[in-house]
Amino acid sequence: MTALEVVGDDPATLTTTSQRLASLLERIQDPYLHAVCQLAMAGIAAVVGDFDGALRGELVALEELRGQDEPYWTTVAVLTAGLVETAMGRHEDALGHLHEARDLAGRFDHAGLSAWSQVQLGILALVRGRPEEARALLDEGLELSLATHNTRNLTLCLTAFAQLAFVGGDGERAGLLAGAAEGLRRRAGLRAWPLQGQGEAQMVGQIRQALEADRFDQVFAAGARLGRREAVAAVRDPRGAGTAAS
Repeated sequence: MTALEVVGDDPATLTTTSQRLASLLERIQDPYLHAVCQLAMAGIAAVVGDFDGALRGELVALEELRGQDEPYWTTVAVLTAGLVETAMGRHEDALGHLHEARDLAGRFDHAGLSAWSQVQLGILALVRGRPEEARALLDEGLELSLATHNTRNLTLCLTAFAQLAFVGGDGERAGLLAGAAEGLRRRAGLRAWPLQGQGEAQMVGQIRQALEADRFDQVFAAGARLGRREAVAAVRDPRGAGTAAS
């Protein structure tokens, strides 16, 4: 699991890690450890682009975890299955899993997973072409992320709001918010999870093309300098976006 965070951009290292985990599975007698290893291998498959294998692994891990009193990893398995299904375009399946993840997180009062699930539901609504629904979900996801002081969820939310702004025709605000997400992540020593980072990079490229390179660089750099409060203010008050980027 650590490899997904530390070397998430090195497919060769991740493949080796997955192979080593696979060789251990037959010898693992503990049901909890076996299920979590399955989950880690599924995560690696998603990172290296094997979405079919990732989803199969997520569902196997989920089936193993459902029989155990382990709410955290069960919720993670449901949630990540929804993420992979979103990436595969299986939107109805993703919707069911993301709603289940949010419900599970609420039952055992895990604010971080509740926030993550809420933000992912907003992203899914955006992917499905429902911007108003997406905005409402993301607004709540932003509040939850701020309440948990979770930088990763906050930056994911900022990226989603950037996509929402771009879809709405506001390229400058989109570039500002994308830059804010990158700046906050960089200062916290974080990176986007590779599965989501691919989509983020594509979005940033589209914004750059829409604004032209020089203006995009200016707006993105202005966003990267924003602190947490300023970034949230840029989400809540679109009128402040132009001032921050000027």
